[in-house]
Amino acid sequence: MKLAQLTKCISIALIALSSLTLSAQSSNQKAIDLEMVNDLNKTPNMALGLQKERHIKGAFKFFDQLIDSSIQFENFEIVIWGGVVAELKQGTDLSRLIDTNQHPKLRISVCKQAMKRLKVTEKDLPQSVIPVENAFSRLLQIQAKGYNVIIP
Repeated sequence: MKLAQLTKCISIALIALSSLTLSAQSSNQKAIDLEMVNDLNKTPNMALGLQKERHIKGAFKFFDQLIDSSIQFENFEIVIWGGVVAELKQGTDLSRLIDTNQHPKLRISVCKQAMKRLKVTEKDLPQSVIPVENAFSRLLQIQAKGYNVIIP
């Protein structure tokens, strides 16, 4: 990875992590400053690999911040694995959150391996959630496609 790409990835990681932490602690959203908007406009594809409910909630708030700040990006993906997959079943708070936060630039992927382990079927998931064979493989795949990927 080139130094410029690494620096950009680190910057985006720090932005996302601070946003996830702040979003989980506070419902007050602050606009992203102009310098950050200019930097993030250079990143058309972003992804977060998450396994905690509070981080998933924070990711939705961060996505809203990106939209509200007029950042020009093409794709934002949340890849979910681990025990939190059980909380994706229809009727749960997390399921309702996913259902109410649909956007053409947002994709939610969930690990089939975690689904099998937790006995969650595709019918249990919100309609918009896309099962992927393995969360880690998916993250590597989208990183290979040029996405900036963050796993807090």
